[in-house]
Amino acid sequence: MAEEQVPRVQDDLYGHVNGAWQRTATIDPDRVSAGVSTDLDKLVEKELLADLKDALAKAPDKPKDNFQKAAVLFGKALDFDQRDREGMGPIQPRLSKIQSIKTLADFNQNLPYLIQKGYNLPFVPYVGTNMHDATRYQVMFSSPETILPDVTMYADPTQKQQLLPVWEKMARLLLAQSPLSPADQETYVQDALTFDSRIAAHHMNHEEAAVDDNFDNPVAWDIALTKFAGVAIGAGIQPLLPSMPKTVNILDLKYFNHFSDTFNADTFWEWQHWAYVNELTDHAQYLSRDLRKIGTMYQQALTGQQELTPPERFAYNVANHYFDEPIGVFYGKKYFGPQAKADVTHMVEDLIATYKQQIHANTWLSDSTKAMAVKKLDTMVIKMGYPEKARPLYDRISIDKETPLATTLDTIAEVSQQYRFARLNNPVDRSEWNMPAQLVNASYDPSANDITFPAAILQAPFYDVNASRAANLGGAGATIGHEISHAFDNNGAMYDEHGNKKNWWQPADFAAFKKYTAAMIAQFDGIPYAGGKINGKLVVSENIADNAGLNAALQILHAEDAPQSDFQEYFINYARTWRTKIRPEFERVILKTDVHAPALLRTNVPVPNFPEWYAAFGVKPSDRMFRPADKRVVIW
Repeated sequence: MAEEQVPRVQDDLYGHVNGAWQRTATIDPDRVSAGVSTDLDKLVEKELLADLKDALAKAPDKPKDNFQKAAVLFGKALDFDQRDREGMGPIQPRLSKIQSIKTLADFNQNLPYLIQKGYNLPFVPYVGTNMHDATRYQVMFSSPETILPDVTMYADPTQKQQLLPVWEKMARLLLAQSPLSPADQETYVQDALTFDSRIAAHHMNHEEAAVDDNFDNPVAWDIALTKFAGVAIGAGIQPLLPSMPKTVNILDLKYFNHFSDTFNADTFWEWQHWAYVNELTDHAQYLSRDLRKIGTMYQQALTGQQELTPPERFAYNVANHYFDEPIGVFYGKKYFGPQAKADVTHMVEDLIATYKQQIHANTWLSDSTKAMAVKKLDTMVIKMGYPEKARPLYDRISIDKETPLATTLDTIAEVSQQYRFARLNNPVDRSEWNMPAQLVNASYDPSANDITFPAAILQAPFYDVNASRAANLGGAGATIGHEISHAFDNNGAMYDEHGNKKNWWQPADFAAFKKYTAAMIAQFDGIPYAGGKINGKLVVSENIADNAGLNAALQILHAEDAPQSDFQEYFINYARTWRTKIRPEFERVILKTDVHAPALLRTNVPVPNFPEWYAAFGVKPSDRMFRPADKRVVIW
């Protein structure tokens, strides 16, 4: 059989760089993807597994050091023999509690306990940064998650018929291990499905959730109370509050405007059975081997993952989820070098300076809007590598070797919630990081106007101290530029330099920006992918950032009078960083839920917007990756 030809770079940049790998790469049976990010995740995991094992061997039964706490939690998660002996015992008190609540009046009487202990409720209270006063925290109310990952999937007969039966089978198998009679087990499954459909009927979808305006719904506390008809929400949440709030944010307003249709005296039993089943599905993976295997059936159907996560990686994931920040501080201090930190920080500063130049040269912004944009760049905070210490939350968490894993995790969740609510009357702590150092990712936080670059992503091919300037700009540079650009995407552009959601644009400027945004939506919208089509509105914020990040890093090469070969190397490494292979089952899910476009399109769609692409590779109108000049979109 003849070897498949590598596509010409002018026709398919992603395929030219990654095609041979894409055809031959295999996804580990216990994973859902392969590629650059997965490879870096594996490297980080290998390093930290050795560190956690070493710390576990030295840790006392009740450690005080937070990394040792993480290690003991790792050891607890790895002790499957103990979990087999415990069976369903650790969660039986929670199941019994749900069954003891017989009426809506009982529900209201028990609501403070249910909220504090993190039971599944028809609403989700939490604390976040006030969108209009970024110095203060605020009580938020969100809607519970649905079984299907996005509510639009309930209208898709194919996905609904493929996935819900798997969830039903999992729920039945778990309930068969419970004290319920067979008849009650079937009733609980059907009622859980019915209550889920009630939630889905008015639940925000991911396209709606991708627009910050849709979850910016501050209301006075007395008005909020009226949305919880029949529910004593004030008395229920009061024990967690240092004082009663004046306003709260109702994130999913559509859901809460119909809350009484979802939860009332008539639907109470549906909620009780839904909550009981959810207790089982939420906790199953932290119980015995058999229950863990059953409890992951639905997730495997969603993602296509063929085998259970191996025990060591499962235990690593547990520790890494619940103690991510202490582990990140340890990782950053041990593995992130000062040379890399200094070099990448300098790159960030160069990119911010480039953005300022681009804004000053902009032809469609007024001077006053330009001045506000530059002010936002001047005040942007850079969080590079890792924080020096973890937040005080972890000092309040106790871990011992004797308490069952599921009980330990419930206690951590309760302590975490108390910690967050206790901060309500305190100013927002801007020193906190929203990503740990060992995460292969990066972020921009509009409410803090800061950019975070964890140490783990600052490795090859994103960044290599021995690589060329052009390659590093195509990797880390474009990624850094992407995150800076989120300050000016369709959501980030609505926040001022202090992180307050506040329109600082002149009307004509914002109207022009909306036209550019519409053009970016159109550039991706409807592209066939994974048996469906790209939703341009869902992915627009990330595509704006990709586009601007590419451009900013390219301008640095121009400023350095780089030769054509450097621009070629830039685009080649940009494509290399997107090397990804995902299971088709998971691709169909993320097509509905992910605000990021697929890696292939994040490479091949934005690149033809830039004249440097045509000059670097001599791209002509007859080439597939040629785009007419009037169809190219460059916003920043």
